Amino acid sequence: MKRNKFALAGLGVIGVGALALTGCGPAEEEGGNEAAAGPEFGIAYNADGGHQAWVDAVANSISGTLGINAVGVPYPDFAGLREEVTNREIDSAFRTGWQADYPGLYNFLGPLYATNAGSNDGDYSSEEFDSLIEQGISTTDPAEANEFYKQAQEVLLQDLPAIPLWYQNSVAGWSENVENVAINWKSVPAYEEITKSTDGPVTVNGSEPQNPLIPTNTNETGGGNVLDALFTGLVNYETETGAVQNDVAESIDQDSPTHLTIKIREGLEFSNGEEITADNFIKAWNYGAALDNAQLSSYFFEDIEGFSWDENVEELSGLNQIDDYTFEVTLNKPAADFAQRLGYSAYYPLPDVAFEDMEAFGENPIGNGPYKMAEDGWQHDIQIDLVKNDAYDGPRPQENDALRFVFYATFDAAYSDLLANNLDVLDTLPDSAFETYEDELGDRSVNQASALFQSFTIGEYQEHFGADEEGQLRRQAISMAINREEITDVIFQGTRTPASDFTSPVIDGWTDELEGEEVLEYNPEKAVELWEQANEISPWE
Repeated sequence: MKRNKFALAGLGVIGVGALALTGCGPAEEEGGNEAAAGPEFGIAYNADGGHQAWVDAVANSISGTLGINAVGVPYPDFAGLREEVTNREIDSAFRTGWQADYPGLYNFLGPLYATNAGSNDGDYSSEEFDSLIEQGISTTDPAEANEFYKQAQEVLLQDLPAIPLWYQNSVAGWSENVENVAINWKSVPAYEEITKSTDGPVTVNGSEPQNPLIPTNTNETGGGNVLDALFTGLVNYETETGAVQNDVAESIDQDSPTHLTIKIREGLEFSNGEEITADNFIKAWNYGAALDNAQLSSYFFEDIEGFSWDENVEELSGLNQIDDYTFEVTLNKPAADFAQRLGYSAYYPLPDVAFEDMEAFGENPIGNGPYKMAEDGWQHDIQIDLVKNDAYDGPRPQENDALRFVFYATFDAAYSDLLANNLDVLDTLPDSAFETYEDELGDRSVNQASALFQSFTIGEYQEHFGADEEGQLRRQAISMAINREEITDVIFQGTRTPASDFTSPVIDGWTDELEGEEVLEYNPEKAVELWEQANEISPWE
């Protein structure tokens, strides 16, 4: 959702109860946590996101295996946690997750682990990893690229800049009032496909957007899901597989890893009647990239020639308009998957009216997607109402006339409304329903794989976890001290799958045959051995 590493925030994707497991490794057999010594190993999480149970379970598994004091460290809200992570003020490990921006392996790897990458919150740096990622993104042969990504992941499995935990399924349900509900490859309902047998809008769960609805400044699911209904890009992604299909684009020719020519379809309009031209994309991208505008998704433009993190650039030299419907993109480094990225919201076009007052525009955005804002559509902290956009002409035809995002404080409250048929679609069922939802909803529910990944990160700036032999040994020991299988079975009851890599099984090119993947398996004896080796280098004290 995404939509960056911390997109799974607020009421994000995980809602679990108060269950916690106790590790049962060698250390616990000799006295467990009572014998814990040395500094505390904390895992920070936002308490408003439903993460406490799994964090406590992971911490207990680590404590029980290694005999150290591992604990969850709650922050009241996502904003507070994010601020300390961004400023490198956090003094513990911290929970991280990733909802794919677009269906490519690079999206799970480059933005999170390449040196100085925008979402590299652990400050990981590896010349070997960087070289392999660069080779992968530079080749236009998918098989060759995937081999480079495989090798890059094998480097990550040695260094463990983040500790992979599990792949997250999409577990959703719907009321008796609707049909044709499909949950897409990244765990979001295909809203425009839903049909309703009763009067009124299709009602779906949502959360108050953190910012005005500007495509380049929205990177969380609450605002992102609304934007994706209001706008559409040069391409979009097929619901089930994520396959790329043209939308606004008539053609996208990437004749080299650093140059694209994009031609848009003529006659398309925004919902206010303004024609969509190449200039609407160029101006929107320039706005998103400009340093002075401080847009959250500005890093999506860093591959375009002229982009700068050091000075304000109002017009990217890599964007060149050929005519009203054609423009060229020149990249400053190879990015063979750039065309695949162009369905992500950061690349949406903006009408001219947006640049008159961007903040006001964000309160009542005018888009080019299947829906448009209803009159007085955004009732803050309550709901957002959208209606069908008759100007939309693309591969996402609307099967309903209106859509309402209802903001809930908890998934439990939303589920109660779902059971009473007062809510039509709930994209994340609460943990309290895991044992009963199949009986209560029957065939009005899904439990399917999606492009969601959960982990926690240990910054290389943390004591004992630097880019050295001690840090590597401790990371590997902690990873092997976690009983992922038991946690996913007991807490998540079949709605998560233990991770064997850093990406997602729903992405083309995924493989579970990586050298070194045993570091993600529960092995308490080996974990203790590695931890003791690290103590010989520098005692845990």
